[in-house]
Amino acid sequence: MDFGHGDRLGGKRSRDGPPVGSPKARVTFFVFPFSLFLFGAVQQPPAAPPPAALVEALKAEPGVRLLVPATDLREYSEAELRKFGYWPPWLVRDLDGDKQADVAAVVVKPSPAGTEYGVVAIHAQAPRSVEWVVPLDTEPINGGTQGPAPDTVVPLFCVACDAGLWFRWSGEEYETTLYAAGEKIDIGSETQADLPLYSSANLASKPVTTVPHCTTVVVQKLGGTPDLRWYFVETPDGQRGWVSDKVTAPDICVG
Repeated sequence: MDFGHGDRLGGKRSRDGPPVGSPKARVTFFVFPFSLFLFGAVQQPPAAPPPAALVEALKAEPGVRLLVPATDLREYSEAELRKFGYWPPWLVRDLDGDKQADVAAVVVKPSPAGTEYGVVAIHAQAPRSVEWVVPLDTEPINGGTQGPAPDTVVPLFCVACDAGLWFRWSGEEYETTLYAAGEKIDIGSETQADLPLYSSANLASKPVTTVPHCTTVVVQKLGGTPDLRWYFVETPDGQRGWVSDKVTAPDICVG
């Protein structure tokens, strides 16, 4: 799970306790209590063996294996991760909406040049295919946790952070901060100016109305591409229109 690093992705260190950690050009985080959404919170020792589908799928990725803290991590041991609720390094959930159990896991690829870390997902409907949630990179990933919804995952680049970048399956790939129909989002900007709702998923289209900075809206449907997502939304007073993901602002509209 490109479970992001606090320093690189903006996660904030928590003085109170253990981890949650944190790439799309614009970085947005969701903040959650440490006690919630833990990967391994209900998987107490002794840990079960890795899901068979995960083991089989990784055979098609030469040199890639599951995370082993003793050899792959500098900051945390398996015992510490287990104590925090972040062990084992996989999560079993329905990630693609087909009501079947899928698997997301933190993996590594050691080499003489150094170890690379990533997050993979194995979908039940295509068990021999590996979907990369977070592609291999040199930044350590300490584990993973569930994000704001059961089908989202947060890579733990930072274990002691109180915010993390989350990922969701779009039907084609895993995207950061991808909202689904029915979910509420805050829209806003750093200038705090009123925001237009557009008639179509295009900045060249005509605005149908404007709404105040930090208005909470409900997603009706999705549009656009992974490079620029658009959401057709409805305001509390029933106004509807399209907004781009550039104005989804949970990190700006806080409190």
